[in-house]
Amino acid sequence: MVRINAGKRQQHSISIGRKIAQSCFFLCLGFYTHSLLHSEQKPQLQPQEQLQTATVRSASTSRSEASIEIKDEILTSVKVLDPTATKVKSKINSKSKDRKHWCIIGPKFLPKTTREHFDHFPHTTEILLPCWSYFMEQGATENCGFYLASDKMTLSPWPKELIDTMGCEVISGTKPPDVETGLVPSLPADDVQFIPNLYLLRPRFNYVRYIKHPSHAHALRKLFISDEDIAAVKGTGGDDKPLQIGMIQRTTSRRIGNFDDIKEALHEAIPNAFITTTNFEFSSVKEQAEWFATKDVIIAAHGAAVVNSLFITEGTIVMQLYPPGYFWESLEPLIEQSGGHAIQWYEKQANPYMLSATEDREIFDAAGQGLTPFSPPVDEVVKPIVYSLGIDTPTNKKLFNLYGDWV
Repeated sequence: MVRINAGKRQQHSISIGRKIAQSCFFLCLGFYTHSLLHSEQKPQLQPQEQLQTATVRSASTSRSEASIEIKDEILTSVKVLDPTATKVKSKINSKSKDRKHWCIIGPKFLPKTTREHFDHFPHTTEILLPCWSYFMEQGATENCGFYLASDKMTLSPWPKELIDTMGCEVISGTKPPDVETGLVPSLPADDVQFIPNLYLLRPRFNYVRYIKHPSHAHALRKLFISDEDIAAVKGTGGDDKPLQIGMIQRTTSRRIGNFDDIKEALHEAIPNAFITTTNFEFSSVKEQAEWFATKDVIIAAHGAAVVNSLFITEGTIVMQLYPPGYFWESLEPLIEQSGGHAIQWYEKQANPYMLSATEDREIFDAAGQGLTPFSPPVDEVVKPIVYSLGIDTPTNKKLFNLYGDWV
């Protein structure tokens, strides 16, 4: 019976990470080059600008006076990029718990691509989840709201159900925030207004914070499925429940041509595992959350469904398969920040970051659409999972065979 606890998985994942640490320079260079070619603007933020900003307006003081009064305390207590930063007790942390907290989402502050696709839930999630982390930190999950600063910003069913389950209010405003302060004058004077730092969403480097701490993701998951219900399916690591492996086959684009072959190989490599397959056409976020939360290993082509990694439990392995010619690490940070381990398959050749960064944009986008099924070599999918679970130990030669020359 195969049951691998989270600690052992993490140990083997760290081992694999050390093997490929030497490629860090090329990864960073590739990401930087990709960002230059595939983004319209890349603001260079100073350290002071890389902080979340918020402002409280008091009924007894003017908006500008209130901003000056607590601005420094907010900047030291609401950091987005440093998950290890010590929390500084401030007026927001100690006195605003009973106030309404608003996450201000205005078109002026959104990257163009996100603004145009706000109704596409992967892009919307990039904005909503940092707000959820903020609500968690401020103890405001029962007194929260989202202010959409344009009536043209619509919510598709996935983020709408997510917000409804959070219990947050949503207002679609007709007046944008003030240009200088970012505040919404029409909101109640005593409410707290939080402006998420959205400029770092493109390019999506590994330090982008979807969720500031795994506990924030787990708290959101528990609103959809209880720990007891999860344990009933996959146990707690110390019982005889079989390892739960989930495989997702997309219905149109990025279909995996040898999907059944991979499933059969997994059965041979991990005989006692229970493998579930799905096209992921669930009708609700709750069903999607339940599916992800009850898996130990998840295999899927890169795509919107992987956003549901938000609901995984600690130590879950999520493997994304990228179509040849396409490599865009937008969801790996979400997997890791939710407490999971992100691994990948990409076509074995040159450094995938450099490949995607130097391709013509139209060719890159066409590869990402994946209209033609692609078939990863079965071993290159199964072996990384076996290594990550600790069933087998990788060597330099084995890693070279899996990842190619650039490692």
